[in-house]
Amino acid sequence: MSKNRILAAETAEKAEEEVVLQGWINARRDMGKISFIDLRDRSGIVQVVLVPAELGNSADLVKDLRPEFIVEIRGIIQKRGAKQINSEMLTGEVEILAKELKIISQAEILPFELGSKQNLDVYLDYLPLNMRAEKNRAIFKVAAEIVEGYRGYLYSQDFTEIQAPKLTAAATEGGANVFKLDYFEHKAFLGQSPQFYKQIMVGVYERVFTVGTVFRAEKHATSRHLSEYVSLDFEFGFIKDYQDIMQMLQETMRAICLRLEEKCENDFKLHAAEIPVVPKEIPVLKISEAQEILYKEYNKDCLGEPDLEPEHEKLLCEWSKKNHNSDFLFVTHYPTKKRPMYTMPDPENPKETLSFDLLFRGVEVTTGGQRIHDYEMLKNNIIKWGLKPEDFSYYLQAFKYGMPPEGGIGMGLERLTYRFLGIDNIKQATLFPRDLTRIDERLNKN
Repeated sequence: MSKNRILAAETAEKAEEEVVLQGWINARRDMGKISFIDLRDRSGIVQVVLVPAELGNSADLVKDLRPEFIVEIRGIIQKRGAKQINSEMLTGEVEILAKELKIISQAEILPFELGSKQNLDVYLDYLPLNMRAEKNRAIFKVAAEIVEGYRGYLYSQDFTEIQAPKLTAAATEGGANVFKLDYFEHKAFLGQSPQFYKQIMVGVYERVFTVGTVFRAEKHATSRHLSEYVSLDFEFGFIKDYQDIMQMLQETMRAICLRLEEKCENDFKLHAAEIPVVPKEIPVLKISEAQEILYKEYNKDCLGEPDLEPEHEKLLCEWSKKNHNSDFLFVTHYPTKKRPMYTMPDPENPKETLSFDLLFRGVEVTTGGQRIHDYEMLKNNIIKWGLKPEDFSYYLQAFKYGMPPEGGIGMGLERLTYRFLGIDNIKQATLFPRDLTRIDERLNKN
């Protein structure tokens, strides 16, 4: 087969041409002497017709074919009859009449049918196989386009992408929930966040963002927590206040949704999900106001609590959708005792911070706020939190030698993805998830 390979999706525009395709057999159907296979590659699926009289010397190979064999097909693209057109497929108006067949790689019989319903543990144990199903592949196509939309918008706003280290000398989000490890003759941690590093780099580039893995040693066994996830962070200087950060996040989210509309319409259809519309202005509540709404409208008494429970986030998103037709809601002014030591207190009420969470379809997906940029104030706040400034001297030097008013956000890619698609569990939106028990070694011992 000397012709260059084309992709399945390209066949729709090449009727009557002779082409070569390579891919996996997604399914096989036999109808008397004629067989049909659905050939799958990275672009999609196309139907191939296998007629022994047309295949010549390769006709004998047909009897051996089964799902997940990798094959090469040389054939003629032909229009389907009107009754055979599949309007649900990109290639649904054409099929390939095979003229030559070659088996590139054989496959054992799958332990289950691709796309079949499984419990979560079985699904994850067989993730390398389950990912071959179209609906499951769609999840990570959406995740990739979220990152692309995020990156593209921030580049357009003159941000510089940076790479933050994953080995750190100090815990950025508190000392209890970190993975500790030996680093030659020093103690070290897996990074909980790129927080310190992106703040340092504001003193260099003014506007920075990063996409990277972070680690949380939190003993959660919920549908929304992971021990390792991808964090989308940005930080920028010369802000007026925390509202500048919320505005930047709002427009970043709008750009992400526009990207998904352009690139992922079919992926959302596979999950019966809708791409949200970001309103002109995302509604905003102080946490005290949110708690009043929960009490008055939902009879949930959490008045004065330092944070919101998952049930509260869900109800507040229902309220936002009902009253503002918005899938998004900002909640601001969390108590000082609940936020990290670098968070700026509200000058009008130092017990509250100039911080916020962005809630989306029932879940907090983003945390952000204005940071303390004054060196003495930050050093004193570290002491107030019961920490030692000398343990943060590397971080503090950037502030000692001049830092503009600044702030930023961090949001989890997996949380965004599973809320966008309405998936039951965040682990399904995570390539090779890590939690209290799941790591590859667990499977290797089976």
